[in-house]
Amino acid sequence: MKNFENYFKKEKWTNPVRNFSGTSNSARIILGPNPAAGRQSIISNGAKALLWVGIILFISSSSYAGSIRDVSQSIERVHSIKPPFQFALIGDSRDGEEVYVRLTARALERQPHFFIHLGDMISHPEKKEWQKFFEISKPIAVPFFPVVGNHEIFANGRGEKLYREQFDLPGEKTYYAFRAGGILFVILDSETGKGRIVNEQLSWLEEALSSSEERMKLVFIHRPLFLPADSLKRGRAMDKYPLERDHLHRLFLKAGVKAVFEGDDHRYDRTEKDGILYLITGGGGAPLASFKKRGGFFHYVWISVQQEKVQGEVVDLEGQVLDRFMIE
Repeated sequence: MKNFENYFKKEKWTNPVRNFSGTSNSARIILGPNPAAGRQSIISNGAKALLWVGIILFISSSSYAGSIRDVSQSIERVHSIKPPFQFALIGDSRDGEEVYVRLTARALERQPHFFIHLGDMISHPEKKEWQKFFEISKPIAVPFFPVVGNHEIFANGRGEKLYREQFDLPGEKTYYAFRAGGILFVILDSETGKGRIVNEQLSWLEEALSSSEERMKLVFIHRPLFLPADSLKRGRAMDKYPLERDHLHRLFLKAGVKAVFEGDDHRYDRTEKDGILYLITGGGGAPLASFKKRGGFFHYVWISVQQEKVQGEVVDLEGQVLDRFMIE
């Protein structure tokens, strides 16, 4: 069986599920069952979303009381998680506070064990931007794992210093790893090398992947390795340095990485290369960069980890499931 497969019930719209050469196989993205069907929407605006999520978390949250800034504490918190468990994945929320609030509210209704944000949380590397992000993220009272994006650190080193001040990162590094439920989660920094994983980070990555005994390995990075043909990010993502990009892919293949989750391109896209799932989820609120039928819609990704497999759902602002995938 392939490492992942698509399973559907009813056609919704067409999306290119691309092969490794970047050409379209004209696969179909299908509308799955709506988890919110039969329920009246509780979200009419950002304020109501924040209030509702606060009530949910007050009533049903676990004893975890950490801040989303405390990444090191979050790593310790999730280490003991065992399947089944769930987490939410979102990317590129900058300039889209209302959308971000609505999406996180919908995800929090389902009580994830943790959140992963794939970068571009803010528009500019400034303290006031971070303050605004942390303010609208207050409802997230579960462990939170940030991936650094280009908008966080583009200001000639000043942004990177400020980014490190916002989060308690393991070893004060912008890349790190953690373990949960038999899975190795690898968080990479695509920004320090401006589209390359090199030097100290590359050595660390090789060691982290080769020494891991986890049954599954998942990678999270801001810039995509392989882009859709119509992407506005072509030449500015990891494809800017194709030799280094291909070396990274071969490393993933050798180490048995099952999936790579990416942001930066403000859309949804899913492709496969040599059995590895590459999934772009950049619909967290930033201005969309494609037509809806090509993945240009706001969304988050819901991941459910079972004993032997990982199932994913791509959920839009209205709670509609627009794609499903499975990793085994």
